[in-house]
Amino acid sequence: MSTFYSWDTPSSNRKKVLAAMKSDLSNENKLFEIINNKIFTFEFISGIAGDKSMTPEEKELYDSLLKETGGDLYVKLLFYICHKVFDIREAKTLWNEIIEHKANLCRVLGRNVEITVATLDYLTNIRSEIQHPKLIGESFIGKIAEMTSVDLLTKLYNRQYLFIKIEEEISRFKRYRTIFSLLLIDIDDFKRINDRYGHQKGDEVLVRLSNLINLSLRDLDVCARFGGEEFMVLLPHTRVHLAKEIAGRIRESIETSFSDQLKVTVSIGISTYSGTMTKTELIKNADDALYISKHEGKNRVTVFSRKQPAL
Repeated sequence: MSTFYSWDTPSSNRKKVLAAMKSDLSNENKLFEIINNKIFTFEFISGIAGDKSMTPEEKELYDSLLKETGGDLYVKLLFYICHKVFDIREAKTLWNEIIEHKANLCRVLGRNVEITVATLDYLTNIRSEIQHPKLIGESFIGKIAEMTSVDLLTKLYNRQYLFIKIEEEISRFKRYRTIFSLLLIDIDDFKRINDRYGHQKGDEVLVRLSNLINLSLRDLDVCARFGGEEFMVLLPHTRVHLAKEIAGRIRESIETSFSDQLKVTVSIGISTYSGTMTKTELIKNADDALYISKHEGKNRVTVFSRKQPAL
C-alpha cells in the first residue's frame, strides 16, 4: 500500500482530518479539485520525481499538464504528498528544492529515497513546515475524497464536486469547442409529500428518484444533488436536442415509477453552454427554464431561450 503524510491530526478521526485539510486551503473548492482529480496517483507522482521510469503516456501527460497549468501543477503534487497547500508562487521552487534534497539523501545513503520520504524529511527537518507528521494510507485519502464529494443521503455527487466538473467542461469547450448541457431537476410539490407522509418518506423518495435519474444517464454524465429536492445533471458532449431527449426520459421514468397513492413528478430546465457565459450564468439559465416548467403546469421539460418572456 502506498503511503502519504499528514500533519499532527489523529488519523482515526476523519472529521478532524477533513477540517484540518480544509482550514489549510485558500478556498474550499481547492480541496475538492485536488483530491478528486484521478490523474494525480502515487505512481504518476513517483515517475515525475524519478522514483521510477515514466511511460511515454505519462511523459506526454506530464508535459501537457505543465503547459496547461504551469505552477499550479506543483501545488497539486505537493498537496498529494503532504496534504499541505503552498502558494503557487513558491510551489515550483519548493518542489525543485525537494528534488535536490532527495538527490542528496540518495547520495549519502547509497540507495534510492522515495519522493514521499524526501518531502517529509525536507518539510519537517529543513523547512519546519510540518510538525509531528503521521502516516495515513492511500485508501484513507480515497475515503476523504468520497466524504467531500458525495451527498450522504442519495450517494450522488454534491454541488461542490459538480461545480468543479462544470468548470472542467468550460475549459474543455475553450480548447476543443465541445458542447455540453445542464439539466436542473426539481421535484414537484415535494413539501406536500413531506407534510403528508413525513420526512422519512420524503428521504425515501429522494433516494429512489436519484436511482431513477442515474438509470436514464450515460456513463459520462454527472448527476449531483443540488440542494433539497433539486438535482443537477451535467451532460458532456451534448447538444440541446439530445439533452431534451435525456430530460424527457428522466421525467417519464419518474412519472411512471411511483404509485397512484404517492404520485411523484419532476419539472426540468435545460441550458446549453454557448461559449460566452460563466458557470453562474449557465446555472441561472437552467433555473430560469425550470421556473417556466413550474409556471406552465409542472411535470414538463423546458429548454432555456433568451426569447422566453419574463415571469
